[in-house]
Amino acid sequence: MADTRQKSAPARFSEREAADIIREASTLSLAERGADRSLTRDDLLAMAREMGVSEAAMKDALAARARKTKFRRQTHRALFGLATHGLSYTIVMGGLTLINLTTGTEWWVQFPAISWGIGLAFHAMGTLMGVAKRMTLPEDP
Repeated sequence: MADTRQKSAPARFSEREAADIIREASTLSLAERGADRSLTRDDLLAMAREMGVSEAAMKDALAARARKTKFRRQTHRALFGLATHGLSYTIVMGGLTLINLTTGTEWWVQFPAISWGIGLAFHAMGTLMGVAKRMTLPEDP
């Protein structure tokens, strides 16, 4: 007997949905292979060719990923340096304050605290403005 049921039209997906589905399928496929396997650049290009993604698009995606990684490293390094500077300031100024309190002489600790505090403020301003500037710069083509 012939199949007389109406066949529905094939499902249609937006570009974003298709990208999400392919991303999920790739993640599942790679998870099945094991966590220890890493892919080379050539592996990625071969996978892209199989999916019909152009080599130019893959190279652009790899370059964008490299820029993001570089930005994250620069930001981490800058914020870590600022945190180290702030911690040094806190420890040294705390020690100087204790010395000033225990010696009972004239109150002098505010002078190094203000002087170094100005330097720390400029460091914070430079770091945060640098991070903000890198975040707003257009990406290189």
